[in-house]
Amino acid sequence: MNLEHLEYFITVAQLGSINRAAQALFISQPRLGKIIRDLEQSAGTPLFTRSNHGVTLTPEGIEFQRRAQRVMGELAGMFHRPVTDDLPDVSLSVSMTKYSHIMESFIQTVLHHQDLPAYSHRLQEGDPIDVVEDVYNHRTDVGVLHFAQSQRKNMMALFRERQLVYRPLDHMTPHILISEHHPLLQAGKEVTLESLSGYGFVRYEGQFEDFAYEIFSQGSHSDFSVNPKTVYIVTRASLLHLLARTDLYSIGIQDFTMQQSSYQVVSIPIEECGGMLEFGYILPAGAQLNSVTHEFLADLKRRLS
Repeated sequence: MNLEHLEYFITVAQLGSINRAAQALFISQPRLGKIIRDLEQSAGTPLFTRSNHGVTLTPEGIEFQRRAQRVMGELAGMFHRPVTDDLPDVSLSVSMTKYSHIMESFIQTVLHHQDLPAYSHRLQEGDPIDVVEDVYNHRTDVGVLHFAQSQRKNMMALFRERQLVYRPLDHMTPHILISEHHPLLQAGKEVTLESLSGYGFVRYEGQFEDFAYEIFSQGSHSDFSVNPKTVYIVTRASLLHLLARTDLYSIGIQDFTMQQSSYQVVSIPIEECGGMLEFGYILPAGAQLNSVTHEFLADLKRRLS
């Protein structure tokens, strides 16, 4: 396996066809097919499901794609980071979990400093463990993440193991996320986990989103993992677009600034919900954050509260 093979894999995944990918990469289809089979052999698992209509990623393939894109992104960053030793530090380097509130604060901070003569900003996105590893390995200066209260003890232990300083930002109650055109809303009916039981559920791929499946509502345990109608996704954009165009629903937090205007998705509080999400940020022990990063964190705290 080499970096070129990872690039080939990503192209196949994006185009959904080995034939079309081979044409785009200007290599033969048999050679590309062999490279993909060799990758699967190295990974020890099928990465694609084959059919007459092309190929689709397996769950293992989705995870492999995420990690391959991260590797290629790191490689690109090695050659495109400008040298600004003689300029003030105006960089913002953040790793974040998949919440648009964090993204909006990043965008706002970047826009506020866009007229400076030079800057170098970086944004990584993944699950909480990805965020921890990004900060631990100094790929980013600060990590913003969330976790359920039931996970707090384990997360604190992980921060200590990695010698990371943790600072809480706020606690949020889970909300139901649905389209403003959802049939329940159109019919004027109450939106609860019970009334949504017959509809499909959208969830992120990954064990650290399990807070959504341990929510106590109306005194009963709601186990979303047994929903026969489930869509697994890996990005925020996929989740919001799906909710906007279907009668699916998901679990998140309160509305972010452009949620309804841009995606026509609304957040509805879950009554008598016993679950809480904690948001906070991590940084290496002894690290000093620059003024731009402090500005970003202050804006984020305002959005969450």
